[in-house]
Amino acid sequence: VFDQLDLVTYEEVVKLPAFKRKTLVLLGAHGVGRRHIKNTLITKHPDRFAYPIPHTTRPPKKDEENGKNYYFVSHDQMMQDISNNEYLEYGSHEDAMYGTKLETIRKIHEQGLIAILDVEPQALKVLRTAEFAPFVVFIAAPTITPGINE
Repeated sequence: VFDQLDLVTYEEVVKLPAFKRKTLVLLGAHGVGRRHIKNTLITKHPDRFAYPIPHTTRPPKKDEENGKNYYFVSHDQMMQDISNNEYLEYGSHEDAMYGTKLETIRKIHEQGLIAILDVEPQALKVLRTAEFAPFVVFIAAPTITPGINE
């Protein structure tokens, strides 16, 4: 409901002096390569970029370690944290919940790294603050030229 009622008719724009961004947000339609760009930046520049480890309510697989690929939490704990507005975004998939906690982004910043986020546009409402200072990149789909692959 919040997104449906949010009507912006004017937003003031000001030029800010250059400053180091703490968060890089990749936006674009599904399938345009956001995940590939994110993974490439993290692989080639691990000293500059990191991705927040998501939280999930699903049980860990036998080779998974808490805090490495996921933070494993109970459904009740995740619901409590959601009610406390501790998640940037969250959702369900195959009977489990997944989400990105704001604290995991803060931990990346504390390490002096830039957090790379591949999020839905609604998440910008939370991120557009001095704390997260996002640099937002929109990744457009490639132009299809008629006749090239016909």
